[in-house]
Amino acid sequence: MKTGIIRNPVSGGRASVRMWPALLQALRGCFPDMDVRETTAAGQAVELARELVASGCDLVIAVGGDGTVSDVVDGILSSSRPETPLSLIPNGTGCDFARNFRLANTPEAIAHQIAEAPVRFIDAVRITGLAVSGGTIVRHFANIASVGVSGEIVRSMNEAPRSRLMGGSTRFMLYSALGVIRYRPQSVRVVIDGEEVYAGGVTVACVANGAWFGGGMHVVPQADLTDGQLDVAVMRATSRIGQLGLLARLPRAAHVSHPLLSFHKGRSVEITPLGEGRFSCEADGENPGLSALRAEILPAGLALRI
Repeated sequence: MKTGIIRNPVSGGRASVRMWPALLQALRGCFPDMDVRETTAAGQAVELARELVASGCDLVIAVGGDGTVSDVVDGILSSSRPETPLSLIPNGTGCDFARNFRLANTPEAIAHQIAEAPVRFIDAVRITGLAVSGGTIVRHFANIASVGVSGEIVRSMNEAPRSRLMGGSTRFMLYSALGVIRYRPQSVRVVIDGEEVYAGGVTVACVANGAWFGGGMHVVPQADLTDGQLDVAVMRATSRIGQLGLLARLPRAAHVSHPLLSFHKGRSVEITPLGEGRFSCEADGENPGLSALRAEILPAGLALRI
């Protein structure tokens, strides 16, 4: 089996650097025919994944955080062989997508878990949107996209590289406070399967395949990676104090019965801005640069060995 590995060398900090030699050795023991690539720029993992698939890799392993995994998912699903299986080794500050699985955490156990795992299929998501710079963007992701204060939080974190030295939840809560201070509630229209479910100001609107985002925020506890549907959470606009209170409930999933929240399911979701103002959007912890988005579920669209 020819195996490709895409590693983000700056993800996970010093602990990641120390662990990598032992992890690489363990992986070589299970996958002797390996092609290892390292990213040197944001977004590069998309093209690296396409190249590895085109070169004949039967498996692509993503080593990094949610952004790296999301890029590899997009690369595989937009490649010449979108059925190529993905494996992931979480190694970042958030690693929210990995929370949906029970993964090993030592080099030997990680390598053997991947080598022995059967191929299974989960849903993936394709987003199509108008780019802020003009034109249309098409991208795939596996976990969560959101609009609102979360987009502001992600933008703030990505503009401060040193923030990655913090733990995922600590980082998210600190930048949540900063994001709330800066955020002016955006008015959006949310349409699910052709039916408008909400129009007005939002704190955040999430389109979820997985259950966690923001370094351990359990935003959509009922999300199921294999049900062929998107889960949508809409948190209506409130005061800054109210926003912080809602965000503080997320790690414990204590927000689900809050009167400002509504949950929905569907196969396609459109979120478009109402009026002027910035459309703050993120997908798997990265800013895709969209001014409006449409998400559609791809049932059993992503092959996994995990």
